[in-house]
This record gives sequence, structure tokens and C-alpha cells, in this order.
Amino acid sequence: MPRFASKADYYRHHRKVMELALELGVTPIEAEARMKVVEAREEHRAKMARRGLRSDLPPLSLRPDDQQPNDFRRWDASWMARD
Repeated sequence: MPRFASKADYYRHHRKVMELALELGVTPIEAEARMKVVEAREEHRAKMARRGLRSDLPPLSLRPDDQQPNDFRRWDASWMARD
């Protein structure tokens, strides 16, 4: 867990993670890991831009492209799907 300057910083970070987790339909740990991946990618792209170079890494978004709706039709239990 990263160290925070104050309790307020901790709670701000926790709120961002929880909102992302709810939006993506994943656990907070998975949402925080996704945030770290995106932040690392963007830091690399910014560093390359400061040096006047072009990064070959495409930008990432917090929302994966293959996201499916969170509903009962996504499950493999076909007997649970009732219309």
C-alpha cells in the first residue's frame, strides 16, 4: 500500500478506486491494479515526450475494450436465463 501524506489523501484515493471498481464491475484490488498500469503507461509516454521522442506504446484507458455488460446473460448457467 502506498504511503499517503494525510488521511484525506488516503480516503480520496480509496474513493477513486471504489468508484472505478463499481464502474468496471471488478474488485477494488483489480481496479487499483488497472489504475497503476494506466498511470505507469502514461508516465512512460510523458517521459518520452519530454525527451522529444515518440512512444510506441499506445495510450490505455481505464475501461477495457472487451467489457461485457454485467447481467445474468453473461453467465454460463443457461438454465438461469429466463425471459
